[in-house]
Amino acid sequence: MFNFMQVRLIGYCTESSLFLVYEFIENGNLSQHLRGTGYEPLSWAERVQIALDSARGLEYIHEHTVPVYIHRDIKSANILIDKNTRAKVADFGLTKLTEVGGGTSLQTRVVGTFGYMPPEYARYGDVSPKVDVYAFGVVLYELISAKDAIVRSTESASDSKGLVYLFEEALNAPDPKEGLKRLIDPKLGDDYPIDAILKMTHLANACTQEDPKLRPTMRSVVVALMTLSSTSEFWDMNALYENPGLVNLMSGR
Repeated sequence: MFNFMQVRLIGYCTESSLFLVYEFIENGNLSQHLRGTGYEPLSWAERVQIALDSARGLEYIHEHTVPVYIHRDIKSANILIDKNTRAKVADFGLTKLTEVGGGTSLQTRVVGTFGYMPPEYARYGDVSPKVDVYAFGVVLYELISAKDAIVRSTESASDSKGLVYLFEEALNAPDPKEGLKRLIDPKLGDDYPIDAILKMTHLANACTQEDPKLRPTMRSVVVALMTLSSTSEFWDMNALYENPGLVNLMSGR
């Protein structure tokens, strides 16, 4: 189970100790690049490329393995950045191996990270590839804002809000672009295309729909991000989704 967007397993030891040997990714993880010190700010183009690389890694385990694998702990800390600022999905310790297809879910013990869990998983332990899709949507919000998945209030822990809520609030504002500007990472300055930010926000919003049936597949997410990373401003929504409701979500209607 490996493609070039996943950290490569080099070998293992079963003698005096048990351990796995992975390739060394020397440039830290996405969480560190977005919120840590000592890292150069990521440009908008680099953020889109990181999103695309990560999406391809997830698409591989969802679409190209038999049986299907589900990561269950997608978050910015589990996306490693190499010396060329390319991303690789890491930490498959919680991966769920299942015989089910993409449209079916299993029930299992809840593991993962608060802020990235979809409702059906946090409440009932229902697992499907759409669990990873939801978490990936939160990562897209992180790439835009550089904020934690849960934005904690300085006054009261009970006032903490998730990125999903904050971005939905911005999208529902009278002027969504103005709402988004208050969430965009200040390190980007003015060096970003607001229309592209809006498109990525709509993609993240589609990924984080409460109903898992309304979320796109990772294959569709990859296609959307490939389009976003190109110079073309034309987004063919009908080519991305079979579900007309998702087309409307992605196009902002």
